[in-house]
Amino acid sequence: MGTKRKNAKSRTDGPAGLESTDGAAAESAREVADGYVSQAPRAPDVVIAQPSAGASHLTAEISGRAVIDNLELLREHISPTTMLSAVVKADCYGHGLGLLEIIAARADMLCVATVQEALEVRGTGYDGPLLTFFPACVYAGARGRADALEQLISKGVTLTVVTKADAGAAAKAAAPLATKADVHVKIDTGMGRSGIPSAQAPSLVKHIRGLAGVKLTGLYTHFASADEADKTATLRQLDVFTDMVNACRGHAGLTLHAANSAATIDLPQTHWDMVRPGIAMYGYQPSDHLQTKLPLRPALRLIGRLTQVKDVAAGSSCGYGLTYTFERAGRVGLVPIGYADGYMRCLSNKATMRVRGRDVPVRGRVSMDQTIVDLTEVSDARAGDEVEIISPDPQAPHSVENLARLAGTIPYEITCRLGRRVNRVLVD
Repeated sequence: MGTKRKNAKSRTDGPAGLESTDGAAAESAREVADGYVSQAPRAPDVVIAQPSAGASHLTAEISGRAVIDNLELLREHISPTTMLSAVVKADCYGHGLGLLEIIAARADMLCVATVQEALEVRGTGYDGPLLTFFPACVYAGARGRADALEQLISKGVTLTVVTKADAGAAAKAAAPLATKADVHVKIDTGMGRSGIPSAQAPSLVKHIRGLAGVKLTGLYTHFASADEADKTATLRQLDVFTDMVNACRGHAGLTLHAANSAATIDLPQTHWDMVRPGIAMYGYQPSDHLQTKLPLRPALRLIGRLTQVKDVAAGSSCGYGLTYTFERAGRVGLVPIGYADGYMRCLSNKATMRVRGRDVPVRGRVSMDQTIVDLTEVSDARAGDEVEIISPDPQAPHSVENLARLAGTIPYEITCRLGRRVNRVLVD
């Protein structure tokens, strides 16, 4: 899934794409292929090597075994005839596409949000059923839309359609490919977000069935509050969806789906032909309000290393704004993570990390790239020591769930925020 580097023989272009004609420029191009070459005056043989692939101050250890266990739990919780469509959008909810092979082997379909995500998944070699949630007809300009649709259709990606314009664009793009665009219609049953308004769904379905270049293979909706204790609104949406399925007539042969993680776990009557679990696959409860709790295993452990350890005097303060003052002399350590990596600024003076088996509090404001922790109670801590920033133990104070509570958000945001500087490693 990595990006292939161009062969050094092809690296003969100079600045602004101009072809180099002299030997020195060609040699420089070859050096660039192997590492970074300083543009400042230098000795001709000074080439700074690139870091090895995956080198990072931060490592997210992703447990494939945990994801497998979670998928097996979800399978056991649904009917043997119900399909499981795994949601792998947003880089597998921040866990990395390294999980794709594991997930795809245990799912009947994969789901993503965007055109780019669909093409990226196809680029990994996965050629099974794949649904993209965003309608492609609003992608870029007219040329961009046509190119995107042709790529998606040629690669067998199932499209979401919410308007007649969507369906027409799909049919037009499919024509030169001598194939039909596979589409699902998304119906807005009360969430008020994406989807065709429910009352208009039968008309759209009829229109699609009259198009030569489009094949309707599914109808679906999405629940707004399945993760809440009160299921009234969700059951109302289910009734609307049921009515629309019946109104669309001739739904035999269509895949009907509605259940997200919360509904998959808590509302078996919503399972229809297929469920779409997301966050639960990665080991996190959709909310604290479910009546049913599966023993899910969090897949993520985030670690870094202390980059510096130093003493601080009583009465001294730290961080931007000097928001924390030490009442006694102590020691602090620097952890190379900040809000640019997804470690939110609102965790300042609230969160903890773990060093040498001890929980250490965050002191001062979280910076863009660094966070200060109080090591006063860990007197033997040294620069280079491992720091557990996020624990896979749901009960730990620095678990995804507890960090979400401290930040006033949900586990989804904690994992999805992890940035590109975090190296994801599949550990089992």
